[in-house]
Amino acid sequence: MKYASALVNIKGLGVKTFSYLIPDEMKDKIRIGQAILVPFGRQGLINAFCVGFSDYLPGDFKVKKINKILDETPLFSIEYLKLLEWVANYYCCDVVTVLNAAIPLKLIEKASKTEQIIEFVKFDGATKRQVQVLELLQKSGKMPLILFEKYAKTTRATIKKLEQTGCIKLIQEELYRNPLDVLRITEREPLFELSGDQKKVYEGIKNKISGGNEILLHGVTASGKTEVYFKLIDDTIKSGKSVLFLAPEIALASQLTKRLAKKFGTKDVAIWHSSISDGERYDVWQKLYKDEIKILAGARSAVFAPLKNIGLIIIDEEHEGAYKQTTPAPRYDARTVARKLSEFHNCPLLLGSATPDIATYYRAINSGNLFELKKRYNDAKVPPVTVINMQEHGRAAYRNVLSMPLQTEIKETLSKGQQVILLINRRGFSTFTQCQACGHVIQCPNCAIPMIWHSKDQMLKCHYCNHAEYFPDVCPECGSDAFKNSGTGTQKIEQYVKELFPENNVERIDSDILVRKGEHIRLLEKFQRGDIDILVGTQMIAKGLDNPNVTLVGVISADASFNLPDFRASERGFQLLTQVAGRAGRGEFAGKVLFQTYNPDFYALESAKSQNYREFYDTEIAAREEFDYPPFSQIIRLILSSQNNFRAEKSAQEIALRLCIMIEKYGISERLDILGPTPCVIERINGQYRFQILIKNKMSGKGHQFVSSFLNKVIMPKDIKLAIDVDPLDIL
Repeated sequence: MKYASALVNIKGLGVKTFSYLIPDEMKDKIRIGQAILVPFGRQGLINAFCVGFSDYLPGDFKVKKINKILDETPLFSIEYLKLLEWVANYYCCDVVTVLNAAIPLKLIEKASKTEQIIEFVKFDGATKRQVQVLELLQKSGKMPLILFEKYAKTTRATIKKLEQTGCIKLIQEELYRNPLDVLRITEREPLFELSGDQKKVYEGIKNKISGGNEILLHGVTASGKTEVYFKLIDDTIKSGKSVLFLAPEIALASQLTKRLAKKFGTKDVAIWHSSISDGERYDVWQKLYKDEIKILAGARSAVFAPLKNIGLIIIDEEHEGAYKQTTPAPRYDARTVARKLSEFHNCPLLLGSATPDIATYYRAINSGNLFELKKRYNDAKVPPVTVINMQEHGRAAYRNVLSMPLQTEIKETLSKGQQVILLINRRGFSTFTQCQACGHVIQCPNCAIPMIWHSKDQMLKCHYCNHAEYFPDVCPECGSDAFKNSGTGTQKIEQYVKELFPENNVERIDSDILVRKGEHIRLLEKFQRGDIDILVGTQMIAKGLDNPNVTLVGVISADASFNLPDFRASERGFQLLTQVAGRAGRGEFAGKVLFQTYNPDFYALESAKSQNYREFYDTEIAAREEFDYPPFSQIIRLILSSQNNFRAEKSAQEIALRLCIMIEKYGISERLDILGPTPCVIERINGQYRFQILIKNKMSGKGHQFVSSFLNKVIMPKDIKLAIDVDPLDIL
């Protein structure tokens, strides 16, 4: 090998690879995955990763030499690169883009940190006072020098004399910046005793754990899926293997890691997500690569962490859309990557949910790898759901929003000292602002959607590009000053609830108030302590809340999620309603759930009311099969955008035409459908006009390969952006 391929990140140029000559003295030392120092034009010497070798240059040009190997321990292996190459091929992007998402280049800058350690050697030669100091050290053998000075109440001069007499040794040790240190866990807790149903499921899964099996654990909310996970984790680490455990969001991953650390100790458990510091990330990465971690918990990006010797992968709440990265590229889905990772490690993938993704449930049924927990732990009752028809109760509702039956239940719950959750799946105070004279709706100047009024900030905001502006004095269309804020968001519900229940503590939780780091955890802990009586929020309150004092859940507008122009709208709505209903009655007190709706007979709402997943699945899977939606096809979405509406549409038409011609040429038009181009549901975002092409692939891998090969040859004009979304989360 003569040349090395180096991955660099240059401002204005982005992440790219360049070739460098390997000096003779480095040829026996350089490895894939090492951090290296390379010259780069006026930038001087910059950090890079070694990602490949070659005996030839890709062109006729001069190359510079690698200056230095920064760290002899590689950050990733050849096998790891193979996984990233698969991700790049599947999601129709280059390996460099995947590498940049998987391995932040800041890892190079955060090299290992060391601290000075003092170690006990002997008492001989020490004075009486020094012996007292040494006795403190002898108990622990060694400790950080700064810590020893504090506890022994001694000086550097005394320590220097002890070193000179050979009573102690001062050594430099690498410091592990452990994100779990803040938990201060000193004692481990035993695993819970499994119930009869849990044992049956555990034994069944255990018998299926072989090779790259995909297994689904479908359990109703509060059925104790986590206890089954923990027993399987215990088995796995006792067999000498490691475990990757994914949760859909950072807050849930943090809660999960705390529970894991209490059961299995902080030494063998690590956490990985975007909110840990760069130094912590570097140290955790190094421990993972050296196979010093047995259980890694984390959010979506943890699927790319270099955990060694994996024996089990668990994905909890596997139905959650948060596992999919929507922007920027690579638009990967951690569940799909985990499937491939389980093949690489020849280990099982265990997926768990009360409301599984339709495609996951379909695969589980057909593979015979479905296990179910149909009852809550300790036979606790699933809370009954009451549907409130707002066609009948809407007129008498407070502000036309909070029905009398819901108000009555809230009063009764609060009188017992119990807590309430109210779900409204819209942020903001109002969902649109309209002129009463001419009907004009104030829209974002960059996006084709209404601006939303936020009363706290006294601003109109766009939830897509974050554009904000003050309320206009007059209508830009007719000059009238008669405006009305219509629709209902979390802020408005919070205000109405405070008006109705002024003596109670009401708080709101949505992405608008979670700007400050740790605010989510702070609010949830406050709710857990009972300092909040009524919690109003968006869909994030449907996840991970396990408060035994919550006995009432009210859904303000159960129709909201169903009314989106997307084939998954019914599934998303059913999942949200079922999950939020599961927050009630998780303790010794019975729970109640109320759905307010204008469409009480809708099939997905009826299934959510009866908490009957199989009923919903049977109806939904029939519709999917009829219209060739997943799991009966794969969808690949192409979005072409430009500041010029005509150019965006024309480019989309050209791509669709070329694709159709190729499909006809190979005689596969019946198995590869091209839909569009059409304007996206949200036609303009951030000043970019958007057109989409949907490809329905009914040829599995061959169809995907055909489309991928076609897209690799497409060269877009500079003023056109092409986004490729394989297995899109939605088609809005």
